Amino acid sequence: LQPTPILLPINILEDFTKPLSLSFRLFGNTLADELTISVITLLVPLFIPLPIMGLGIFASSVQALIFSTLAAAYIAEAVE
Repeated sequence: LQPTPILLPINILEDFTKPLSLSFRLFGNTLADELTISVITLLVPLFIPLPIMGLGIFASSVQALIFSTLAAAYIAEAVE
């Protein structure tokens, strides 16, 4: 397959928007987790939020793993 010169601006834009969209996704998921924990802590103050905090740490770890894996794949694709 030959690259089409008319699609060059779209390809350049794609290289910049992929990491940006990944960053927004990671930030949104982390913020949603923190807001959920804050609301539950306000409603039920003592021991109920602890398991949800553990779940939040797990979910944040998975999100960070996905972010780093996709970022590495996008960087490898850009270097080719």
